[in-house]
Amino acid sequence: MKALFRDVSEEDARADPYDGPHGFLLGVFSLEEIADQYFRAANLLVDSIKNKSSVDYELAYPVLYLYRHAIEIRLKSLMGSTSTHHRLDTLSGDLVKFARTRFQQEVPTWVTKLLRELAGIDPTSQAFRYGEDKYGDGNRQMSVPYETYVRLSELHERLNQLYESLKHAAEQVREKQGERVP
Repeated sequence: MKALFRDVSEEDARADPYDGPHGFLLGVFSLEEIADQYFRAANLLVDSIKNKSSVDYELAYPVLYLYRHAIEIRLKSLMGSTSTHHRLDTLSGDLVKFARTRFQQEVPTWVTKLLRELAGIDPTSQAFRYGEDKYGDGNRQMSVPYETYVRLSELHERLNQLYESLKHAAEQVREKQGERVP
């Protein structure tokens, strides 16, 4: 039996990305590309709900987790952060300082407000993975508040707007640093 994770071989070659064999070539993606993959996966799940091929309540936590994780990675990539924490509230503050210090610009209020709102419901990137904040304050586990509701269309629209704004900011950072923007 072949190892599940192995070196790529000629058997894995294909002429077109939609042809087989299908598989994943890991270790070759930038942090931005990884964030984009998580975000695209969240949007694909939302599309499957909108197209009625999936039921919303069966995908709630995966959609929320994928969006949140993509935004966290995108923020870290944008700022060149090497931090290992997962706190969006802290990253939001870091973004404000980054924009002021490096570019003498202000982050739009709606961006920081939305980041803080996400951080409020999932402070440490645990709530959308486990249904509760496993770290919480000390030993206390904080669950997602009972019967918290989010309308899928609003979630999709607002998080796509946020993500596109963060992508645009990353392009501006690269341009100011003299890097080629793809």
